[in-house]
Amino acid sequence: MRFVAGEAMAKSILIVYSTGGGNTKNSAEAIAEGVKQAGGNLIGVKNVTEIAVEELTKADCILMGEPTWGDGEHYDDFLPFDKAMKEKLAPGKKLAGKQAAAFAGCDRAYSIFGNAVDMIEDRLMECGAEIMQQGVKVELEHNEHSLNFCRKWGHDFVKRINGEMPKQPYIPRMSHDDADRVKGIDPASRKKGAAAAGAAAGNVKAAVTNAKQPGSVRPKPEAKANLLPYKATVAPARTFEKKFTAGEISRRRFVQAGTYGGIALISGAVAAFFFPGGFQVGFTRNGPYFSIGSKNVLFEPPTRFKIGTIDEYMVGKVDTRWQTKYRIWVVREPSKLYVGLLLCTHLGCTPDWKESENKFKCPCHGSGYYVDGVNFEGPAPRPMEHCDVSIDPSDGQVVVDKGRTYRKEKGEWTQGGPQGGAYIAL
Repeated sequence: MRFVAGEAMAKSILIVYSTGGGNTKNSAEAIAEGVKQAGGNLIGVKNVTEIAVEELTKADCILMGEPTWGDGEHYDDFLPFDKAMKEKLAPGKKLAGKQAAAFAGCDRAYSIFGNAVDMIEDRLMECGAEIMQQGVKVELEHNEHSLNFCRKWGHDFVKRINGEMPKQPYIPRMSHDDADRVKGIDPASRKKGAAAAGAAAGNVKAAVTNAKQPGSVRPKPEAKANLLPYKATVAPARTFEKKFTAGEISRRRFVQAGTYGGIALISGAVAAFFFPGGFQVGFTRNGPYFSIGSKNVLFEPPTRFKIGTIDEYMVGKVDTRWQTKYRIWVVREPSKLYVGLLLCTHLGCTPDWKESENKFKCPCHGSGYYVDGVNFEGPAPRPMEHCDVSIDPSDGQVVVDKGRTYRKEKGEWTQGGPQGGAYIAL
């Protein structure tokens, strides 16, 4: 407590978060409701892109959250904030005396479940803060049960900082079965039902999928759905199925490495004949690379290419003719033309255009996107990106540059005009 003129003042509480598809924002807002219900002194609910880390030092208590990206990585928007905490607040432990807790969005598909909570807690403690209660981990989209859980979590945090409830200890390496119980789900029943469904279909893989994803529900394109066909799961902090070492790579990168490694094995003999000076095969963020000879020259697939003239594209039609070759889709509207990058923001798979349903659908975990690439269902944390486009004055063709992309959540989709950019104005 702080004292002013002999009167105790309630400890100030600041909630900070980053969000992709809006699920972590929903968590933050539900937690804020719980804080208010308990009489807590809430001084703000802020996106990390809107504040400086120094603001954390002005609050008595901090509740921090973000989506978990991939196999336990920070979400893109949270990375600069985390770096600033490490550089500015960790030296001298500038959050000493502060009380804190963490929350995150998660996906049961990964070996590490909700590692964002653990990374946030580690950073807060490195900066001197005291963790007061177990973190909350929400799997995929919220349902009413998980929203109520978040409200209670915020309520209980106030009780703990006021000494009305005891501080909670960590629960290390908690399993997914424990996460089920927090949700009121019987793990044995869930597994038995999933196995039966998979056996009936004669497909073991289907059993795993059915365990996580109940029957799909077709969304309404005219409005974003709030109730989505995924069960939300809340689990305390330190939840792991398997602990990864620092040398291990993410699932996404492992799949890439396996794919490109297979290509290297198949073509190795031929390459050795043509390049006696030696060669290497690997991959970068933009795809595979080939390093040939002693000069170690790097060759990457081209990111700039032409896709024909604007007149070749029909107004109002989603054109996927370049999906296989360039992994893009093209949309021509009456006032503009833009090109989207067919890269699911969940795991990097390629979503397919479903003409009858008027949406893109990812075959991996069911993420759904509108015509423009905005996500509205499934685990995708944010919209797909748009590519840089321009007109080649020599032949009038549309030039696409996949090496430069624009993100909606950063307000970049408006950066276009007659000369190009995120779109070409017509």
